[in-house]
Amino acid sequence: MKLLKKYMAVIAVFSLVFSSCTKEENNLTDDPASENFAELSLGASLNSLVNRTAVKQSLPECSSEAPAYAHVELTHNMGTELEGTIEINVPILEEDGAYYTDYDEGLKIPVANSETNTAMVSLTTFLVYDGDPEDEASTLIWATPTTASDYGSLVSQGLPFDFAIRAGSKKYVDIEVLCFDDRDVNLYGYQFFDIVPVEIHEFCVFANYCNDAGRHFTANYTFDITYIGDDNNIPLYTGEMPMTGNTEDDDSGDWYADPLCLAIPAPIYGEGRDTDYIRVTATLANWDANYPAPGAVDPISADLSWNEVQSFFVDGDNMDYWHIFFNCEDDGGNGNGECDPQNPADDCDGDTIPNGQDNCPETANADQGDLDEDGIGDACDTDIDGDGILNVDENEGCIRNPDPECGETGVEPCLPEAPDGCQSTDALNINLDNAGPSITNVSYGDWTVQIVDGELFVGVTPIIPFEISDIEVVVLESATCETVTVPDEGGSVTIPGITEGDLPLSISVRANICDVSGE
Repeated sequence: MKLLKKYMAVIAVFSLVFSSCTKEENNLTDDPASENFAELSLGASLNSLVNRTAVKQSLPECSSEAPAYAHVELTHNMGTELEGTIEINVPILEEDGAYYTDYDEGLKIPVANSETNTAMVSLTTFLVYDGDPEDEASTLIWATPTTASDYGSLVSQGLPFDFAIRAGSKKYVDIEVLCFDDRDVNLYGYQFFDIVPVEIHEFCVFANYCNDAGRHFTANYTFDITYIGDDNNIPLYTGEMPMTGNTEDDDSGDWYADPLCLAIPAPIYGEGRDTDYIRVTATLANWDANYPAPGAVDPISADLSWNEVQSFFVDGDNMDYWHIFFNCEDDGGNGNGECDPQNPADDCDGDTIPNGQDNCPETANADQGDLDEDGIGDACDTDIDGDGILNVDENEGCIRNPDPECGETGVEPCLPEAPDGCQSTDALNINLDNAGPSITNVSYGDWTVQIVDGELFVGVTPIIPFEISDIEVVVLESATCETVTVPDEGGSVTIPGITEGDLPLSISVRANICDVSGE
């Protein structure tokens, strides 16, 4: 996947913008020249979904091609004499990194001039192509899933999506679209109104079952994944099972079960890298053709942090699976249900690395990461960055920064006093581990942090009913404090002279916010 400076095809969030004006007459009209119409346009920004399993909702493979056309299907004015459908291909324009549809008379929707001055609209299809959809050479690059599909839980609003358009007003609604990518990629957001990024990664599992005599079998099982971060309890997958079979048509060969790979998000509520946010649970299933009914075997469950999920990432193209052992005395044993920590050929932590080669033989760490190169893997090193300060004693965001002064207090705040009727937010710490955008959602908006062309970009986009008057950015490693007064719709601070070689970075941000709801 090629990295482009201003664009990366991963996942996009589409904001629907509606505006119209009304007449004083209290009647229905279908005259296109009438003012009793709402004009519909659409704008875009971007995220990522990863899963190599079958595409179940005709979701496209991510492409580096720029979006050119949107195919839109909708029904409007349901239950009135103006009810109708629209199916149209609309060109997509770009301005300052933002994508939106061109004006088109075909998206001019009649509005009933009644007491409410509204029309109901149901969006049923939204597809994005890299060329004119009528051209066979064009490729589908983004698509919105249906709520009922397997991917409906991965977006905040699937299709069909119903909403009301009112004459004489503007309304903003987020519609997310997905595409497939095979592995983790750098993300670049394209802002129109709001950026709502959700980075999705692949998590794979494989299981063994040991009978009471200690013999190993390839196991069949059901697998559940639940998002538990930020006090949530959101089921992402329930009862998923691996593909099983036999190497011979007559069942005379070897029984096998493919690794089960499912798409999971990175932390999306600001959870720390070491905070558990995903719960994975495997439950042994019967497989009469392979092994006798196993009886009662307890499910195996684990709560995982983002660091633990990333421990399965080997490089940019490969990843290891979580190896589960049902009814085996020790995970990763030598085939008889037992594991000898002194045997260099055994794998007692089940991470596919033999004890004799494992830099953390008692802690699973398939990536063998060793930041300070002291021979002790990061997964079990009490001082990961080798600066002489134990991980538990490090300042926030400094566990992987070898500078012993990382995160030291004493930086003079530079945020101006909040205007009358507004308030200063609490400081928010954001850790940046790669150059791609890190998105943090807070109650008043979204913070975006990334490195672009040797500059650190920090921006905030507020959500209704908040406006932003000032923002403050503190780079803790260099004790740099920058502030800027921004327009109501949000803004950004750019700090030059920061490159990927300066990563990881710990950044503290604050803002002066104003609630303009009048409440």
